[in-house]
Amino acid sequence: MYECRWKHVGEIVNQLEAEIILGNGSAEAGRVLIAALAKRMKEAREKHPWPDHAYGKYQALGVIGAEYHELEKAVEYESPERMSDEALDVAVTALRLWCGEHEVEDGVV
Repeated sequence: MYECRWKHVGEIVNQLEAEIILGNGSAEAGRVLIAALAKRMKEAREKHPWPDHAYGKYQALGVIGAEYHELEKAVEYESPERMSDEALDVAVTALRLWCGEHEVEDGVV
């Protein structure tokens, strides 16, 4: 399974601080967000393995764009639950790009 490479983002944030930040002041809301991201990330990696599904940064960007277009349709024509679901797909797809899952080194996946 692919592991996200560490990206330096500045100060070190511990688990509780991360939950509070992501939860907009609520640690519980942050835990819910982290769990939803983790669950959807697992599902996405199983359904669409990268770099096979998004080989390189431009294909990965195209996948993000496709997810964004699905979000646009959900916002315009579908339920709030569907909109939320598609927004999560956009977030996860962008995080996969941030993690470098689209990259292939020396032809080795």
